[in-house]
Amino acid sequence: MDETIKIGISHSFFEFKKEEWNELVPSDSLFQEFEFLSGLEETGCIGKSDWKPVIVSARLEGKLLGLIPSYLRKDSYGEYIFDFQWANAFHRAGIPYYPKLTVAVPFTPVTGSRILFHPNLTETEKDSLGQNLLLALKEFGESEGVSSIHILFCKDKEQTVSLNTGFHPRLSHQYHWFNRGFSNFEEFLSTLVKERRKSIRSERKKILETGIQIQTLTGELIQEEHANLFYEFYQDTHSKKWGQAYLNRKFFLKMVESFRHRLLLVLASKPNGDPVGGTWNLYRDGFLYGRYWGALEHIPNLHFECCYYRLIDYAIEHKMERVEAGAQGEHKFLRGYETVPMYSSHFIYNEQGRSAIESYLEKEIKMERENIEAYNAHSPIKALREG
Repeated sequence: MDETIKIGISHSFFEFKKEEWNELVPSDSLFQEFEFLSGLEETGCIGKSDWKPVIVSARLEGKLLGLIPSYLRKDSYGEYIFDFQWANAFHRAGIPYYPKLTVAVPFTPVTGSRILFHPNLTETEKDSLGQNLLLALKEFGESEGVSSIHILFCKDKEQTVSLNTGFHPRLSHQYHWFNRGFSNFEEFLSTLVKERRKSIRSERKKILETGIQIQTLTGELIQEEHANLFYEFYQDTHSKKWGQAYLNRKFFLKMVESFRHRLLLVLASKPNGDPVGGTWNLYRDGFLYGRYWGALEHIPNLHFECCYYRLIDYAIEHKMERVEAGAQGEHKFLRGYETVPMYSSHFIYNEQGRSAIESYLEKEIKMERENIEAYNAHSPIKALREG
């Protein structure tokens, strides 16, 4: 790359213009869009005491060419690629593990670009610039005394670029639904083994029999009242699971205000019109992401209908390529979601700690590959099971 390229470090998304930032975000990485990330910062979900932005950028004569949005962390919650054992091992050895740097989307376990490039760059230029940005991040981390850098849910190409700058690969898996050109839900069901077809039809029928009304809302149909309602759903889920609610009401309101064009809400209501539950989802072009589910009371099968089947319906109708429904959940696998590899890369500054973790990761990668093969061998999708 040209030596006149300037690498900078910023600590707020508002140091960038929305238009220049979004020009670098590919269609399969909507959670890296300016409105989403700046919304997290503006509403105080990140930046005050944790998830402090560390944004490495590259400019040529003022033009933005590349970005790595990363975050200075004081713990590992909200990342979904778990390193708590590593932190404990460091603690036992008397070595600080926090702070660390995480390259990810806060609280969002979805795949996407972690290094953003201007679309006019060639692949060779992207490789070179990507390595320079990562090296700048490593230099910043060293100056701040962090223990490590973690690039989570990245693309496999980015994992390759990170390996060239001293990172070590990690492999995990999720369950994604892929549209194989289906014309309707029944055609999708026809690709599953008999017992799964029967079970899914039964689950959808039982919801129909309850009289529950389910709407799919996008665009101008989504109003401020929905932000408040879905925040209540979100809060209810976290209170039941004893989990930490990372997002606040202001964030949901901000998303309806500035990111409505990416929202897809599935809202379930009782026959009398009272809302009872639903899912908060996001989409762009051919990619649909299920994010937050909540219900004010338990209704059997409503979770499956709102979180999976309605999203598959929408994806088929709108000829979308993929549905991602977040981390964990073998129940997704049983409903026609495919097991797919998730990539991450890790750099440990402490030499002794790096050696131990890399040895662990090599064993973990082998185990994960075996797990993915085993899942495919038992997939409810006939072609995967037979192939």
